[in-house]
Amino acid sequence: MRLHTLLGRFALPLVLTTLATAGAGLPAYADDPIPADPGGMFINVPERVVAVDGKSKTIEADLVYIGEEKAKDVTVSFGDQVPASIGLSTPKDCTGNVCPIGDLDANGTAVKFSFTVSPTADLPKLGETLTIVAKDSTGTLAAAAKVQIISTRTGIDLELNPIKDMKLAPGKSADVPIVIRNTGNKTAEGVGVVLVGADFISFPAKYTNCEQVDELEGTVCLFDQPIEGDQIFTLSDKTPMKVKVAADAPGPGLYGVGAFALALNDLDELGLDSAAKAAESTSAGTKLKLEPLAQARALAGNNDIDENELNEWDNAASFLITVGRNPADSVALGATFTGGIGDKRTIKVGIRNDGPAATASIMQGWLSTAEIKLPAGIDPTEIDPSCEKMADHVYLCLVFESLHKGEQQFFSFSGTVEGTSKPGSITIEPGPQDTKASNNTAAIEVKLSTGGEGGGLPVTGAPTGFVLGGGAALLLAGGVLFYVARRRRIVTVA
Repeated sequence: MRLHTLLGRFALPLVLTTLATAGAGLPAYADDPIPADPGGMFINVPERVVAVDGKSKTIEADLVYIGEEKAKDVTVSFGDQVPASIGLSTPKDCTGNVCPIGDLDANGTAVKFSFTVSPTADLPKLGETLTIVAKDSTGTLAAAAKVQIISTRTGIDLELNPIKDMKLAPGKSADVPIVIRNTGNKTAEGVGVVLVGADFISFPAKYTNCEQVDELEGTVCLFDQPIEGDQIFTLSDKTPMKVKVAADAPGPGLYGVGAFALALNDLDELGLDSAAKAAESTSAGTKLKLEPLAQARALAGNNDIDENELNEWDNAASFLITVGRNPADSVALGATFTGGIGDKRTIKVGIRNDGPAATASIMQGWLSTAEIKLPAGIDPTEIDPSCEKMADHVYLCLVFESLHKGEQQFFSFSGTVEGTSKPGSITIEPGPQDTKASNNTAAIEVKLSTGGEGGGLPVTGAPTGFVLGGGAALLLAGGVLFYVARRRRIVTVA
């Protein structure tokens, strides 16, 4: 198993929430072998499900819809010819293998649905494939996914309980409830708990068996204690794990957090030797502790198949933290082209954040933009890679990253001086955090001279080339779609 697979499962809900908020399109999730059509509906479900020694396994899936029109009377079905050896069980409100979902609102709806498999002894060694199909009231195929159902005699199967979304004010913290169970029939000799967060999220509790991992932007805690089959553990009330929102976190906003439970051998790729030694250490200091909640029966199994983690998809639990309004003052920064007719000059215009909070980014559900109108007296020759031409002398520039108090983002424009003209402008749209609309516009001017260097602001603060490189065009195009979708919704409401 690879940790990046689990990190991908953590990132998905946050990406869905962010892009659905904007009404932008999104490709199908990697686990979905059949791409979503332009209608904007797709299914997120694991590619493979492994049941242990005749035990049942419940699978939770997501039906996500980000289309522009309401989808009516949506259903999820499992096909007419489901192999009996899979042992499919659907919820009580289903009719046969067809389950009602209902209406899905436009511009971002995610609905969870579940089903259970109980493989029989007749299940082939290579398993069987279960096809899941979602349709609207017209019967049009909207999304489909395939799941391979496999049974094995023995193995570890750690599961992490879901964690509810929470609300936190800037600077505040809360306990993260961690409940781990081994639904397999092989003992996990130890377990690691990984917590990762978005920007402005931290895990402040300090324990001797935990270590900060910069590459993950999170914390790994190791527990050198066995978890037998059907045993359930939770964190001790005396040693809670906390999640904290930074005091300058942009708000309103959504912040994603991911928690993962992994057998210790699956953490080898992280190279956390110091954390492993800390987990075994008897030196002074407080350790994060796991306590048993329950134990049913330990199943006996043959060792002809020995996997250390049968189902990695249910080792992860992601949740969102809602943060209320935390104001920031975004200020537009103009500039002047200074030169003689025919001279080529470059200016830098942009945005400065005067705080007190940082500005929101696309990761918090907002994309700050700057509309640049160059004066008619300039013939544009080069534009910043973070900007896209919208009309003659008009450009849309995107700010993808948060700006902390005092930081600046600049956009570079070059052009040939042709003569005097009315000033142009930079107008920023900083979002609901902004405390002062009067400084959201600044002038862009042309000043004729007989020579000298071009005017403009010095280059300081955050770099302009955030979207430089091979993915620049794709990222910028996605940002423009985000902006256009948001503007369309604003106009519709108005």
